[in-house]
Order: sequence, then structure tokens, then C-alpha cells
Amino acid sequence: MDGYEPDESRLDWRNVDSDPATAGRYLDLVANLIDEIRARATSRLGLEPGGSVLEVGCGNGLEAERLAALVGSAGRVVATDLSGEMILQAQARTRSLGLPIRFEVADAQALPYRDGEFDAARVERMLQHVPDPALVVRELIRVVRPGGRVCAFEPDWETMVLATGGDNEVQRALRRHKVDIRTAHGGIGRELPHLFVTAGCQDISVEPIAHSVRDLALADSILGLSASLEGAVAEGWVSEEAARVWWDQTQARSAAGGFFASMIGVIVAGRVP
Repeated sequence: MDGYEPDESRLDWRNVDSDPATAGRYLDLVANLIDEIRARATSRLGLEPGGSVLEVGCGNGLEAERLAALVGSAGRVVATDLSGEMILQAQARTRSLGLPIRFEVADAQALPYRDGEFDAARVERMLQHVPDPALVVRELIRVVRPGGRVCAFEPDWETMVLATGGDNEVQRALRRHKVDIRTAHGGIGRELPHLFVTAGCQDISVEPIAHSVRDLALADSILGLSASLEGAVAEGWVSEEAARVWWDQTQARSAAGGFFASMIGVIVAGRVP
């Protein structure tokens, strides 16, 4: 829609190789914003020097560096992604660092590793995009030894709220498009505890974390506001005029310093029996 600022979430996360450069920029942007949350999630794995850990859905490999620092030179990090282009980016970025990381293309729903091969495994912001999140969680548990730890961190897009001063019906339509169409599993955050329980995990911890943004341009980039708004119009849920008025009001609110957006992510961790 004319007048919208381009955002970096206008790509299909179920086919990242269609635009790997944009995907890499988006991952870098979000990683900077949620670095403390990512570190909090990774801490749930209880990694020690010399340990082995699997990361599924590693993207361009940023969190794999943290994992490598935790297990040290005697440890082992295997980081996988379904996207060959993301793996190439991760390899290129870390090649000169001398870290104990092996990047591999692999399907999270059919991991090519032995039962109990790792001390721990993690997944982050990827279950929302896969066809069968429950299968991925079962695979993570399968490849971790008894007593090892598994952790997941995922958003719950239905918790996205916007203080814009505009029509709430438009906001609801925008959120509906993000949850039901742009994301394969828009409410995956709230489903994580159930997935861990049914997969057989024990000693499960659940931590919801709210993240907020005050800048509209940044919120548009990381939340895909304008893309979802355009999608809601295309679906016929709101008129183009109503969407344009809402966007203009949102921009005005932002210019006055009163824009606010937030959503909740959920960290769930458990022990393999």
C-alpha cells in the first residue's frame, strides 16, 4: 500500500532461501534487540565446558557463538538450519573465529543424529514456521541424552498489542493476519508447555517475557505491521481507506512520541527423562 515504509519481515520464513540477504539483516536486527532474552533462554540448558549442544534453526549462526563460548574449545556445537543460504552465511561469518561449531543443513523434523548424542538442544523462533512443531520437539528430546536439557523460545503473536490511537477493529484484523496467515503457528508460544509435556520432558519451567518497542519504524521491521495491514486489506477484513486512516493515525502517534507496541515470548525448558 502506498505510503508504507518497507519492513524486513516481508519474506516467507517457510522459504528463507527466496531472499537470504533480507533474512540475514532481519536476524541481525532482532538478535540485537533480544540478546538478553536469548541469553536467558540459553542459560536454561546448563551448559558446561566440554559439553555438546545442538541448535536447530540456527539462522546465520549468531547464538551458536554464545553456545561455543559456554562449552569452550573442548566442547562441541552443532548448528543446523533447513536453509542452505543461512548455513553459508553462518559459516562465512564464523570461519575466522576458530570456534568449535559445525554448521549443517538439516530438517528439524527428521534430525540426522543418534539418540542421546547431545547434552542439550535448543530452538528459537523457528517452531512458529515449521509444519509440525510437536515433531520437532520430540526430535530434540530424542537426540539429547537422559538427564540432558532442552529449551525453546517462541513468540505468541496473539499477544501483540499496539497503542496507536486508531481503530481497534483494524488492529485486530492486522493481528489476525499475522497470526493466521503470515505465521504457520501464530500462537506457538502458549503451546510450548503442552508440547514439552506430551513429548515426555520432566522438570519443565515456563517463563513468559514481554518485549516492547516505542519506535514505529522499528516495530514495523520486527513485527511486520504494514505487511500484515496490507494482508488484512487483501483478505477483505478491513477497507483500504480504514487501513490508511489507521496507519496515518499511528504515524501521528509515533511522531508525538506516544506509540507503543508489545508482545510476549515464552521460554520453556525441560529435562530429558
